[in-house]
Amino acid sequence: MELYPVVVQEWTTAEVLMLAYANQEALRLTKETGYAHFFSRERQKIWKKGESSGNEMKVLEIRKDCDEDAYLYIVDFPEEKVACHTGRRSCFFKTEYSCEGRSSTNLWLELYRLVKQRKEQMPEGSYTAKLLREGRQKIAKKLGEESTEVIIGYLQDNRENLIWEIADLLYHLTVLMVEAEITIQDVMKELERRKK
Repeated sequence: MELYPVVVQEWTTAEVLMLAYANQEALRLTKETGYAHFFSRERQKIWKKGESSGNEMKVLEIRKDCDEDAYLYIVDFPEEKVACHTGRRSCFFKTEYSCEGRSSTNLWLELYRLVKQRKEQMPEGSYTAKLLREGRQKIAKKLGEESTEVIIGYLQDNRENLIWEIADLLYHLTVLMVEAEITIQDVMKELERRKK
C-alpha cells in the first residue's frame, strides 16, 4: 500500500496545521465527503480528522506536488479549533531553529493571538489590556488617530515613518478586531468573496 505525505494548511491564514499520511482510499473519502481523511500508520486504518474531537477539517482544495508523491490539503479550519493532539492549534509549535529577528511565518496571526490572550488574561502593565479595559470608544479613537497618522506619513513621503505608522495602525486594528470578536479568517473570507 502506497502512502503519501499530506501537508494541511488553513486557507485564509496560510498557517500549516499538520502533516499526516493518506493512501488512495483516504484521498477518495476526502474528495467524496469534503472532509480530511488520513491513514494512521500506528493503527493501520483510515481515520477522519476530528471524528471524535469535533475538530473536523473542511477540505477546499487538494493539490499534488510536482512529483505527484505528496499532497497539500487546503482547509477551512476556524480559529477556535485545534489540529494537534496536544491541544494546540498547529502541530508545528516547537521551534528547532529561527533566524535572528524572525519569530513567525505569519506575524499578524501571532499578533492576533497575543491580543486575544491579553483580552482573556488582562495582565497589569499591558498596554493592550489597558486599551481593552478603556473600551470601544477609546479603541475607536486610537484607530482614528493611527489612520490619520498613516495618511500624514503617506503624504509626507517618508517611507520609514510610514512603515512605523502602518504597523501602529495594524496593531490597533487588531485590538479592535479582537474586542469585536472578528477573526482574521472572517476578514479573509470577505476579501475572497469580493474576488468573485
